[in-house]
Amino acid sequence: MILASVIIVLLALLWMNLFTRHGSSVEIPDIYGLPESEAEQLLDKAHLRYEIIDSVYTTEVPKGAVYDLTPKAGSKVKAGRIIFITLNAYCPRNGIIPSLIDVSERQARARLISLGFEHITPSYVAGSFDGLVMGVQLPSGQTLAPGTRVPLSTPLILLISVSTRDSIPHGTLQPYDSITGSGGSAIPSDSTSHSLEPDDDESWM
Repeated sequence: MILASVIIVLLALLWMNLFTRHGSSVEIPDIYGLPESEAEQLLDKAHLRYEIIDSVYTTEVPKGAVYDLTPKAGSKVKAGRIIFITLNAYCPRNGIIPSLIDVSERQARARLISLGFEHITPSYVAGSFDGLVMGVQLPSGQTLAPGTRVPLSTPLILLISVSTRDSIPHGTLQPYDSITGSGGSAIPSDSTSHSLEPDDDESWM
């Protein structure tokens, strides 16, 4: 009888302990900039779990380190909560330069942004028509042919044709001969008439 009473008391204490811990809150540790292995140890000590949901490429933290977490460090959450983590990638994510020749500046910019490119600057060159893309270059002047794979963080220069200086909304007018292909030859002109209206076929969107 005494043994049964002791067992009941022990079970009651165990249940109360589990119930109390279940309803308790813990503080999310600051794991920003830490390698995943160290972040995991700190989260485990805080009785928290984690899940990697994304990766970015940045120079703000070491490669493979925690770049962001949700909820934020310092937040109070229940023990056992899953913390969602974004890690810094070991190499930048790449994108492929699409074919943009004779596309309007607006469409070209929208397409590049949809592919993940972040830094796009127009530069205006003398041409027969206004507002059409004549090429894509790096700041160094190297022309990027369609299909070229480059990091998404690469600054891109959109070469936009203008027929007169009055057509330049901003930027510096370059001579047409400054646009060169990968082999150094000038991109040939196109005598076909063009429209500045959006193309009817927008299947790329």
